[in-house]
Amino acid sequence: MAAKKVSLVSGKSRKESVLHALDLIRDDLNPIGNAQCILLKPNLVAVKPEYANTHVETVESVIEFLNREFPGKRLVVGESSASAYYAGMKTIEVMRDYGYCALPEKFENVELTVFSEDIDFDEVPIQSVVGDTHLRITKRHSEFDYKISISIPKTHNFAMATFGIKNMAGLVTLEDMAVIHGMKAGVEIDAPKTLLDRLPLGTVSRARRMLPKWLINTLFRAYPTYRRSVKIIHHNIVSFARLLWPDLVILDGWVAMERDGPVSGTPVDLRAVVASADALKADALGARLIGIEPMEIGYLYYLAQEGYGDPSLKGLVGDKLEDCAKNFIRHGTYDIQSQWR
Repeated sequence: MAAKKVSLVSGKSRKESVLHALDLIRDDLNPIGNAQCILLKPNLVAVKPEYANTHVETVESVIEFLNREFPGKRLVVGESSASAYYAGMKTIEVMRDYGYCALPEKFENVELTVFSEDIDFDEVPIQSVVGDTHLRITKRHSEFDYKISISIPKTHNFAMATFGIKNMAGLVTLEDMAVIHGMKAGVEIDAPKTLLDRLPLGTVSRARRMLPKWLINTLFRAYPTYRRSVKIIHHNIVSFARLLWPDLVILDGWVAMERDGPVSGTPVDLRAVVASADALKADALGARLIGIEPMEIGYLYYLAQEGYGDPSLKGLVGDKLEDCAKNFIRHGTYDIQSQWR
């Protein structure tokens, strides 16, 4: 992989920061000129709170940049929301609630799509605590000439932290989302089933909303399957990332998340944006930005070992890391999650 830049910008506004971050790496974005259909993949993981989701202004800023620098492209904003699924809602409702449905009205070359409505899939082998299984990923991933992941730096309740690469899990069918974590059996496994397989759909999601966070974390700490799953999830992320690798990652850290992410955490006014055409470089900078060494995170370590990018700070442009970084309070089970090796 040719060396790519990674930009870090802390500006006066979210929009200004996004546009400046992209301008700084403009030379690395020339492949967009050959693309006909571009996917913009936001992170709409939550029904609420708002700060758990990619802000629509960020996506709008990316669209404006693309239309300015690469006019005439077909831009598809696509997502599937797991939290909506567990709450008995549809992803399009989350898009509507957070202003995404106005994008096609404002930009004639923009359309919305919901991957959870797809019925044709590619299968990716992964692991679970009860054996080998697979993920079903929408076949439409191959329709996009260029994939842009637009996400938020957050702590995570299984994978330690989440950035742009893991955000591509939105192209996995919603029924398989929980399987990524390794704690549930896959669709083809007949026995044995785990405890989570026997619970009604959305039980854990509802419990996270209703019960105190300390109690949820205590219950997971006491659950041996959780200790096994935090080793598995990093391998599973690598498995789907090989197929869904983003060509460009934009991390909107204008408001990021610490503590009990990726949904129930605490907002942090980080006021910084990261962008790179090297997805691993972007995620590695995102990790440093929230006070975590990138190689402490299992899936980033494995991807670096496989040569999927450069996790170093080589090619950093824009603001200085030390002027923007903060030490985030990590997830309540971070000590267990860090035992992924």
